[in-house]
Amino acid sequence: MARSAGRKRPVIKDVAKLAGVSAPTVSRFLNGTAGITEEKRRRIARAIEELGYEPSVAARALSNREMDIVTVFASKPDEVSTSATNHGVESAARMQRFLLNIVSLDESDMGSVEARVRMGLSVRPAGVIVYEYGWAGVEALKRLPKDIPAVVVGGGFGDGDYQVINAERDGGRWMTMHLLDLGHKTVFHVAWDQDAGDNSRSNGWRDALAERGVEVPDPVLVPFADLDAAFTAGKTLGSRGSVTAVFAATDEIAIAVMKGLREAGRKVPDDVSVVGFDDMRFDAMWEPALTSYTQNFHEMGERAFRMLYGQIEAQRNGQEPPPAQIEVVQGRPCLRASERTPLNPSKNTSHGSR
Repeated sequence: MARSAGRKRPVIKDVAKLAGVSAPTVSRFLNGTAGITEEKRRRIARAIEELGYEPSVAARALSNREMDIVTVFASKPDEVSTSATNHGVESAARMQRFLLNIVSLDESDMGSVEARVRMGLSVRPAGVIVYEYGWAGVEALKRLPKDIPAVVVGGGFGDGDYQVINAERDGGRWMTMHLLDLGHKTVFHVAWDQDAGDNSRSNGWRDALAERGVEVPDPVLVPFADLDAAFTAGKTLGSRGSVTAVFAATDEIAIAVMKGLREAGRKVPDDVSVVGFDDMRFDAMWEPALTSYTQNFHEMGERAFRMLYGQIEAQRNGQEPPPAQIEVVQGRPCLRASERTPLNPSKNTSHGSR
């Protein structure tokens, strides 16, 4: 029977009163627990139908003393990567009738991480997923109980027993090799000044140069999120005639560097090739359209939930947890128009020397 407009949503006590049983008996009925007579079962079922009662997620999970909820601790919540990963987790969680509780972590307020973790755990999640897309994710991981099922997304290899990691290092290597294959003698690198661990795209840049026997120039490091500094870096690189190729660690850095190069009188891609990383939505609309590297964050989210669900099921069934595992999700290059074979590199010496 449907509830009339304005009527209070029935709760478990209402069902118990109408059925003439106790609230714990209704809870046992909802959880499928044995020890309820058939006559009481019929009364409870009739009361549920008459009241239009809908069991909550909490009621369905009382027997496990946890809810069919997964808490995601999301560092850098404003980033496209975080949003796409959330969608992947939610898509996989929906298939198992789990709800998603997203707790955003503030990278600019590291002191708040502990309180945010406590809040995320207060809903009694069956497991947690931590995005190591920033330092706040690293801090959140340190504050998790040891016995809760958990999966790390991103970060460096081995940051968690269960981890889904994007192939950033492979991507950085691919982008650098691409520029070298076009004929550039070396590739300069502009990156944020935050160490991203062994799986970083910056390490991929180093790998490619070392593999080709090219001396690795010092990377140009700019403060995190400081695009003015990236613009200045572009001007500085543009004044050096030996600079014909730049691999920027993010698309935002690449755009700022391109502007700095133009300020220094260098054309992209005729004088300097520039490639980015992350494949942001604006890349194809830029002039010239920016070549970049896309990462499959949606797939990372799906895999993370499936990995977590395996742990949850094992714990609920009293089984040994699955073996520790790390899954690597590959990305792919998106070639556009911001790089090319160098044109008469000897003529660039008028802009200065290395």
